[in-house]
Amino acid sequence: MENFSNSVIIPGDLPEIKQELFNVLDKNYLKILLIRTVLFALILIGSFIAFLLFSEEELPNFVLILIISAIVLLIAWSTTITVLGFPRKGYLVRERDISFKKGLIAYKQTSVPFNRIQHVEVNQGILAKLFKLSSVKIYTAGGTSSDLSIPGLPVETAHKLKAFLSEKISEHE
Repeated sequence: MENFSNSVIIPGDLPEIKQELFNVLDKNYLKILLIRTVLFALILIGSFIAFLLFSEEELPNFVLILIISAIVLLIAWSTTITVLGFPRKGYLVRERDISFKKGLIAYKQTSVPFNRIQHVEVNQGILAKLFKLSSVKIYTAGGTSSDLSIPGLPVETAHKLKAFLSEKISEHE
């Protein structure tokens, strides 16, 4: 029987992922995010206008000002988070894994080792198609949704990444 070993690893000895090595997402993806924010704003404003038109009671002026202020703040907040959070998104392919990071307020970094990947797909929504962008979705064992999704990649880059990952999957089979 083999000798079992389970040594302690000190946090200082852990490998680190250098943040400056992450690849940035295509700038056109920021345009898609901003278009989504504008659509959200239009739906919010349209709903408020519809409420005012079909409401049988007239709201006091201070309530109208309060609601309008809340809508403006929500739209400004959403736009600010989108713009400031965009540069913090990125992906990194290393020898044995792929990582994706995102987040301005709540930071999240996900790494998936190649030997755990079961399926990779390239997706392209309506807006992404207009800007010639795609997203790569990576699935691992045990889930029905993707474990890692990398949006905002140029179509050619997305297909190259899928081919690379598919090759890595076949090496581990």
